[in-house]
Amino acid sequence: MSKNDEIMGDKIIINNSAIGAVGSNAVNFGNVTSSSDNYDYGLMHAEIRKLKEEIREMPQNEEQQLALSILMQAEEAASGRNGVIMIGALKKLGFWVLGVAKDIGVNVISNYIGK
Repeated sequence: MSKNDEIMGDKIIINNSAIGAVGSNAVNFGNVTSSSDNYDYGLMHAEIRKLKEEIREMPQNEEQQLALSILMQAEEAASGRNGVIMIGALKKLGFWVLGVAKDIGVNVISNYIGK
């Protein structure tokens, strides 16, 4: 937006937020997200990191590289206490990752992998 632009009507700025209704006469009829603040982010971050390190030690192919990328997204989201992105990333991991997770005992995040 330049300094000569005119704003007509509402000026709405949204940053990093799930918004259910925006603007004049907008109506929201309930929750629009499935986020939860009940995650133990410290524990989940530690488990994601442990799983990431285990997969990093495996011989690398495209599946492992993709899993590492997804785990890095989940790890960053856990650090930032963003449950929606963290769980969304974990759900993208394949069932073979679930097997690795169970083998190394990261049981909390195992519940979300591949669902």
